[in-house]
Amino acid sequence: MKLSVKFAFSILLAATLASAEPHPSFWTYASPEATALVAIKWNNLQHSPFAAAIEAQISPSGALGFPDLDCLRQAREIVISSPALLAAEAGSFRAATVQDQAQRQGLSRLAYRGVTLWLPQQADKLGVAQISEELVLVGARKTLETAVDRGLSGTGRQDSPLLTRAASFSEDADLWVAAVKLPDPLAGRFVPLEAAGSEFLGRVTFRDGLAVQAFFDAGSEAAASEFVRGLRERAPSFPAVARGIEAAADQSRVTIALQVSSADLLAALPSAPAPASAHPPEPEAVSAIAVALQGSAGPQPSEEPKLAAEPEQPASPVKFAITHVEAFQPRIIRIFNLDEGTREIVLPPALESLDVVLRNGDPPR
Repeated sequence: MKLSVKFAFSILLAATLASAEPHPSFWTYASPEATALVAIKWNNLQHSPFAAAIEAQISPSGALGFPDLDCLRQAREIVISSPALLAAEAGSFRAATVQDQAQRQGLSRLAYRGVTLWLPQQADKLGVAQISEELVLVGARKTLETAVDRGLSGTGRQDSPLLTRAASFSEDADLWVAAVKLPDPLAGRFVPLEAAGSEFLGRVTFRDGLAVQAFFDAGSEAAASEFVRGLRERAPSFPAVARGIEAAADQSRVTIALQVSSADLLAALPSAPAPASAHPPEPEAVSAIAVALQGSAGPQPSEEPKLAAEPEQPASPVKFAITHVEAFQPRIIRIFNLDEGTREIVLPPALESLDVVLRNGDPPR
């Protein structure tokens, strides 16, 4: 049974206030002045319907323009902060692998306070800082140097308040977004929510289906009610999988919730039959979706049955060609490659069209 929207709101609010909830240490590389944070559990989402959209944002040609290093696309988890764009990627990044891929892309090596930076020639492009073989940072040179300074500052450093608000989502969210206010350039790339407000927090989770939860402060009770009313009015025009979205207002606070079962989610995806040997989906995040998206494209259409071999025919068949002319004028069949040359037959006006190929030796018709 679905939780009511107000109950879901209560859960989200309580989780946000749980300031004692720890967060992964690499999150602290985010700037204390960050206005938005986006976290992506890529080891889950790379097999989800969101994979292409996320890759479109972080690819070298995407809006965020990450360097074209294959190892960056193999991260386990990515946390992105703005407005000074900085991404912290956790995963496996062997120094030799990073060096090889960076040099292939023309990045130059620079040592900064004991940390290796790989920087592009163009100042407006992003580079990479190798903090360890489990952590790399992506950003402009000045942003990377500031992050390294912050990481080495030790005790007394300040963390972004958004980290505390978002920490409770780290356990089961596959993607979460926290923003000081809406609209926000970074948050809007991952949560295209047409709203104005503050204290936004949202998450997407794949656990036997899809769960979306979000809330923000609309600034006033009237603004919250207006947003909820507008969302409910637009819901019937949404794709079928999103029409069950729910929204509620509690004074100035707005809560949004969507729950989609695995069956409904799979039905909404483009059909892609799994291979016959595929095992039933495991009880893991996005497992059912992974079967649909990563399974074999299915057997290729079988070839048309081949007819028995025909006797070998001469290379040059006799061809009939119909020349269509203006209405009420005669149609003409021209027969080529005859011994006596080209032969023309005038057709009566009632005959429509003819498409025939005769081989040498067949009687003319």
